[in-house]
Amino acid sequence: MRGGGLSLGPVRASSSRRRFLRLSAGLPVGIAGFFSSRCGSSPGSPAAPAPPATPRPSAASSGEPIATPRVNGAINVQPLRCQGCAPADETIDPGLVELQLSSVYALGFDGIRITAPLGDRNTLLAAIPYVRAARALGVDALVLLADFSGLTLARALHDDRQRAEVLRTYAQIFAPAPAPVRPGLGGLGPGGTGRIAFQVLNEPVGFVGVPPEVYVREILAPCRQDLRDIAPEVIVVAAAEAGNKTGPPRMRAMLEAGLENECDRIAYHVYSREIIPMLSDNVKQIVWVTESGSAGTATHLPWVRDVFPEIRAQIGDVLRIFYFDLFDHDRGVYRVLDIVPDGDAYRAVVESKELHDYWSARVSEAAAGRPVLPFETLVPDVRAYFPTASDVAALDELLGR
Repeated sequence: MRGGGLSLGPVRASSSRRRFLRLSAGLPVGIAGFFSSRCGSSPGSPAAPAPPATPRPSAASSGEPIATPRVNGAINVQPLRCQGCAPADETIDPGLVELQLSSVYALGFDGIRITAPLGDRNTLLAAIPYVRAARALGVDALVLLADFSGLTLARALHDDRQRAEVLRTYAQIFAPAPAPVRPGLGGLGPGGTGRIAFQVLNEPVGFVGVPPEVYVREILAPCRQDLRDIAPEVIVVAAAEAGNKTGPPRMRAMLEAGLENECDRIAYHVYSREIIPMLSDNVKQIVWVTESGSAGTATHLPWVRDVFPEIRAQIGDVLRIFYFDLFDHDRGVYRVLDIVPDGDAYRAVVESKELHDYWSARVSEAAAGRPVLPFETLVPDVRAYFPTASDVAALDELLGR
């Protein structure tokens, strides 16, 4: 998921347009013999974009508890379900889900991005409580439709005979909005819940060998058309390409293939400061940077504090940046937290202390002395958001189990 120099255009979006957007909240070309044929797309756009992550005023009195102010943008979350279990083990440990989601909530994020891999049934099921509980808290959920390895999902999304069924199952599982945990959460979905978005594949050239123009015309476009019919509330996010110097030329090829007409959000990955001026800011669509971070714990805070504003300043219409990432198994690289056993439970160990403290300070500043409702008050039992029998049945029917 992490990834020279081609400039993609110096023209800036107008300041009035940017204000409007913010306020409105390898395989061979054609993949012959590997994938099947293309199909078209349709217009349409779901709900308005999220506003930038700035403190929202609250009507609460100084003594009335408030939900954590969402002031720190968005973050990538791994669908961790169990520690050290076998792939065939169906366990979803509620303690692991709660640990990550409570950190997302406490650190004031307004969105999560999480992978739901079709090629890994148990991990896909484990993504469900993350998405549902986050949305119930008013946090947007971007579900990445991609496999960690293999071509199962890429092939299915390219196959005219399978695509609609696959997307219908994902929409059946992930699109319905949960009930909000309390009124006044301020999310942009129904009843103040978080919205739902699907990102169609991840870095297509590097991960599944699909050329940019094939991705846009033969995968993204028909997926968006089907989702308009199946679940029009789903925000359709295009795949980003690699966040290094190989990425911008591929993004240019996607744009030339009609990318902006086939999605609701353009996505970039940024792992190199050098590529920021190479990414086009002359686009009509809203941009989400779905991955950005810096390898090495000591570089985390400077990257978020200094480079995130640089991304927003140099790339037009960036309304959201997803930090990479909250937790993974690689010590001292990108993660903010480690998760370790603690008796029969788990605890989070802050590994990126300076960045964690920076985010926490922003939340405290936005709260302005008002007490903040704890996660466990809002979500007393995360198992309420676990997969249901109908979720399991729908997925197993799709997988032919």
